[in-house]
Amino acid sequence: MREKNFLGGSNLHQLIEKARREGRHLLEPEVLSLLEDYGIHVPRYTLIHNEDEALKASRSIGWPVVMKVVSPDIIHKTESGGVFIGLQNEKQVSEAFSQLYALESKENRIEGLIIYPFQKHDVELSVGMVRDLQFGPVITFGLGGIWIEVFRDIAYGIAPLSHKEAEDMLDSIRAHSILKGMRKRSPADRKALCELLIRLSQMAMKEDAIKEIDLNPVFPMEKGYFIADGRVIL
Repeated sequence: MREKNFLGGSNLHQLIEKARREGRHLLEPEVLSLLEDYGIHVPRYTLIHNEDEALKASRSIGWPVVMKVVSPDIIHKTESGGVFIGLQNEKQVSEAFSQLYALESKENRIEGLIIYPFQKHDVELSVGMVRDLQFGPVITFGLGGIWIEVFRDIAYGIAPLSHKEAEDMLDSIRAHSILKGMRKRSPADRKALCELLIRLSQMAMKEDAIKEIDLNPVFPMEKGYFIADGRVIL
């Protein structure tokens, strides 16, 4: 991950325009790069294109790792067999590499694989943005993973968000108590989560080409947070 002290830049706009010309949404490495440019913390990640690169990246990142397919055509990666989680050694990485590239076809172009650390977690959140015709960019926050469809426990805030508005969003979901820590769980880093919401709202205000952002799941941590998957629709 690289640190940025500015919001957006020419390279970022070139990335978005390139995706628009190609008639596609952003690929996951592009999503992570976009988030970084707005000061949002993302996992250490590497885009690889061959098995040697996969092994080198995994050793550098440290076991266990996650490996995912990068494709403009495979939208639902988990359901398509495009995700391997918790790879523990080089043998598992090599096997996962072969299986992921076996997904390639005329209908499923593969632009590489992305590798990042596996993060243990027990709570999954969802953070996002949708554009409303009346209100403009609306930031969303709530339970993530499979629970987003089960409970629909989501708070909404109109961009740009103040720190107070971000705090209110954290407190507005029915499951807000899980952020305070319970059953020997450490409390979540509320300051970091608020900063995530605020920076996402800044991005939404500046990048008109972005129609929707979906960061799900996001793992709240005692210090910071971990974005395990992200999607940006243009």
